[in-house]
Order: sequence, then structure tokens, then C-alpha cells
Amino acid sequence: MRRLYWLSNFFWVGLLACESPQGDSQLPVLGPMELTANTSGGYDTTYFDYPDYQWIDQDSLPFTPDSLAGQVFLVDFFFTSCPTICIDMRSELMRVYKQFGENQDFRIVSHTIDSEYDRPSVLKNYAEYCGVANRNWLFVNGPESEVYQVAKQAYLSLASRDSTAAGGFLHSGTFILLDKQKRIRGVYDGTSAPEVDRLIEELPLLLQE
Repeated sequence: MRRLYWLSNFFWVGLLACESPQGDSQLPVLGPMELTANTSGGYDTTYFDYPDYQWIDQDSLPFTPDSLAGQVFLVDFFFTSCPTICIDMRSELMRVYKQFGENQDFRIVSHTIDSEYDRPSVLKNYAEYCGVANRNWLFVNGPESEVYQVAKQAYLSLASRDSTAAGGFLHSGTFILLDKQKRIRGVYDGTSAPEVDRLIEELPLLLQE
């Protein structure tokens, strides 16, 4: 058995595994996977098994992995009182939402890493501030330990409490794009307008698959 994975200290620095599923015009499949030898002399690919959880969104409705079934979705981690990179990330996500927010095959999922303060009512106010007029951009609250684990295991991202960090939390500024099979297909610096321009150009490729 051969295991392929990202090695990045949870910051998406070096790519050690990628697979182009349908040709150069398609986005590669990124992230952890296992290649297992099969009887025909080739390999079968098994991707990361998505963790199970039940959280709530800004409307106090249940949010589980099944909530994203059949959706292309973009993930980030933030907290509403963040004084640093979340401000730029919010502005860039608003650009994405304005362009794709009416597409019923697409969701943005922003996970708060401050579940104690960012209760659904706070997230609802934040969503309204961002101009969210439908449920295609979800703001999700779950137990911090579970959110941190999912950030690490499902998205290979970083989220944690850190008393030395501005606002008391440390998190990655990446946007992570996943396809309808919950496979990572793109990673972008959410504080960079050129990177988000690239995201906006590449996202239709997944919607067309």
C-alpha cells in the first residue's frame, strides 16, 4: 500500500499528491489519498473519508456533511471578531458570492473557530453584513475541538486558539475548493485578489463536470 499526502504543516506549502482526473482542462485532485494495488496490476485510489459531525448554521439549522451532497463548495475558517486577515478574506469571499451566489450547485461554507462567541445570532448578523440573501453562503458553528479536527483532517488547514495571536485565534487564510465528491480541487490565498481571480476563473470548471 502506498500513501500519498500533503506535507505542509497545515499551510498548503508543498504538494505531494495530485491527480488530473480528466485531462489538462480539468482541475487536479489534491490532498490525501491511498493507492492500493489491485489484481489487474494497477492501483485503486481511495480518497480521505469525510468525518461525521452535526453542527448548526446561521439560521440555527443542522449542518452535516450531507448538507453539501451534490454541491461544489468553497471552505474557509474565520471568526467574526477577527481583527486581521478575516477582513480581507471577507471582502474576497463577497466577490465570489456576488458572482456565483445564485448558483444552486455551489455553496460557500465559512466555519467559525470561535464557537463560544459566534453563536447563530451573531453569524446571522454577520451574514446580513456580508449581503447574503440566500442559503448559498453558510456560516457554521460547531464545537471548537471538532472544528479544529475537521480543519486539519478534511481540509488540511489550520485553526486553533492561540493567546499570542491577534484576537486570540490562529487560522489559515486559504480558501479550499471541493467538488461534488468532496475532493479538494483547488487551494487559494484568500487574502490575495489575484488568487481569488484565479478561483473565479477555475470554479466554473467544477460546475461543468
